[in-house]
Amino acid sequence: MSKKAEIKNFVGRKIKFLQSQAETGEGKGMLANLRRGVGCELGEVPQLFGLVLLDMPETFLSRDGKATKEEWACYTALTLYALHQQGFDIKEKSMHIDENVSIGRSLLFLSERQEDSNREKRAMQKLQTLITSQDRKEISYHLKGLVQMLSREGIPLNYTILAADLFEIQNLEGKKRVSMRWGQDFYTKRNQEGRLSNE
Repeated sequence: MSKKAEIKNFVGRKIKFLQSQAETGEGKGMLANLRRGVGCELGEVPQLFGLVLLDMPETFLSRDGKATKEEWACYTALTLYALHQQGFDIKEKSMHIDENVSIGRSLLFLSERQEDSNREKRAMQKLQTLITSQDRKEISYHLKGLVQMLSREGIPLNYTILAADLFEIQNLEGKKRVSMRWGQDFYTKRNQEGRLSNE
């Protein structure tokens, strides 16, 4: 199994667990703690160690005290999912969906809901700002703003795809591939297969 597939599987399992616990007090607490971790480094919010690191593949784990590419990608995707889900009943409207909805595709849906003539240009600028971010902190910052915009419009995202993209974006060649995919997803017009299942 490829590293990206492992990341997708791990994040998918964690989100299913969070969804299964969402109506319990403990589950609400887990989502609240994850939201507190948005934009932070993995070690800055100790309450998240068990939630994020439990059952994580050994090959993902840091040996030097600095989050690995895999740890950061999984952690960032899970904290952003918790932020995105806030204010929505998981049973009625999950902000994680299994369809092929990447950051590029979600920005397409966002631009389609806006009325003005500059909507496409604005959405593309957000995509360019995100893809030209220089480090993890900057990527996290721009993703947080983007997720908040998606949340306001009730537009979901596939967080397993996001986690895999965040892993790949941390090296130059991967960044080029992710950038190309996001651009393709943004400019691919919506068709019957690409409709969101929970609209």
